[in-house]
Amino acid sequence: MVKRIFLVILALIAVLVAVLVFNAVTFNSKQLPIAALPAPAVPPAALEHLQEAIRYRTISFNDSALLDTAQFFGFHRFLEKTYPAVHANLVREKIKRYSLLYFWKGKNPTLKPIVLMAHQDVVPIEEASKGNWTVEPFSGDVKDGFIWGRGSADNKINVIGIFETIEKLLKENYQPERSIYFALGHDEERGGTGAVAIAAALKQRGISAEMVLDEGGIVTREKVPGMTKPVALIGTAEKGYLTLLLSVDKNGGHSSMPEQETALDILAKAVVNIRQHPFPANFAPATVGFMNHVGPEMPYPEKIVFANTWLFKSVVIGIYEKSPGGNAVVRTTAVPTIFNAGMKDNVVPTKATVTINFRLLQGDGSEKVIAEIKKIVHDDRVSIAVSKEFSAEPSATSPEDGFGYKRVDETVKKTFAGTVTTPFLMIGGTDSRHFGEVSTNIIKFSPMTDPIGFHGIDERVSLESYQQTLWFYEQLIRQ
Repeated sequence: MVKRIFLVILALIAVLVAVLVFNAVTFNSKQLPIAALPAPAVPPAALEHLQEAIRYRTISFNDSALLDTAQFFGFHRFLEKTYPAVHANLVREKIKRYSLLYFWKGKNPTLKPIVLMAHQDVVPIEEASKGNWTVEPFSGDVKDGFIWGRGSADNKINVIGIFETIEKLLKENYQPERSIYFALGHDEERGGTGAVAIAAALKQRGISAEMVLDEGGIVTREKVPGMTKPVALIGTAEKGYLTLLLSVDKNGGHSSMPEQETALDILAKAVVNIRQHPFPANFAPATVGFMNHVGPEMPYPEKIVFANTWLFKSVVIGIYEKSPGGNAVVRTTAVPTIFNAGMKDNVVPTKATVTINFRLLQGDGSEKVIAEIKKIVHDDRVSIAVSKEFSAEPSATSPEDGFGYKRVDETVKKTFAGTVTTPFLMIGGTDSRHFGEVSTNIIKFSPMTDPIGFHGIDERVSLESYQQTLWFYEQLIRQ
């Protein structure tokens, strides 16, 4: 009897191993057999134009009253002066005063247009960090093979890359087959009211775009463990955004006679409960796409794991959870960002508030998250309200077999030699989140390789990346 059970177990193990191996062997590559074409050198004038664009301090502040109109209008004049063919041949309109929308009429009016996007604004420089920069933050200096400055990677390289490409093609008397809209928001870094207005204008005009292409994923040689080839992370979805304000009102008094529980005690307990009860981990559709595209290119045993996520899901999730960025890919995250309480060291505050920011995974809408937080806090003394500043539901996922993904996939292959392409879930936000009623094919991809200092100190992009950006947009538009 024992021998028979042992033989049955061995047989089951053999079958399981056979299934795992079979799935790995038949886990076929999804990479297109397209060779990259050599990119032309960057014209010196194109480099100078990107440098000059960086010097405009088009900063987005949380307080819109701080926006420097002279910098934005100066940037607009720079674009007019630098790209005369664009402004002579494309229709331009200003939306919400600072955002720009260009229209390039195509040859075939029966084809749906595409929308190319970028944003003019950049994040501020922290006062405390200014002295830590290698170069002046808005210098646009070229040094050690990089173009330096705030906005070099986010997002002036895309802005100027698209303008340079359209200007070049117009001077060659090129006209695209399908019409192209070029949308330039002015406040992406603080929620994107400009992009909201542009999307509303297109919707009102009945525009249904074949594709929207905005900033997003990049080509990386560093960020995908186990991969020896560069990987192009083509965003097909992005997480949602929700901010909750938790507050407690309670009698205060003198700090020499504190009550058993203060407003701060109650609020701190609520925050600890939230942090100790993370949302369940799961694979969003874009992450499933990532595993299906990258998995076949990985060596064994990683290939076996990704080919059999039905068995190894918990293992894969465990790997993701080890890093902050990986953890953000597999779950809705919650983190306190602002605490407010008290006015004097010897006075117990009567009110305490905390701001908690959530990034919502597909499947976790804001209503579901709020209901879950109420259960976790489980204290009627804690008031929970939605911030009025900005919120967004998780985006829909653009199909891998749709026009947008396929077109970007092909163009990446033609631009970046030996690169593995894959769908990707954006954990940050983009202006394109507002274009869901303009197109079902929204792709988030910035054609550059491993930018440095994104939103931080010494932001910069390589000269090679700028060359790739120009070549990518030219090939995309020519298609």
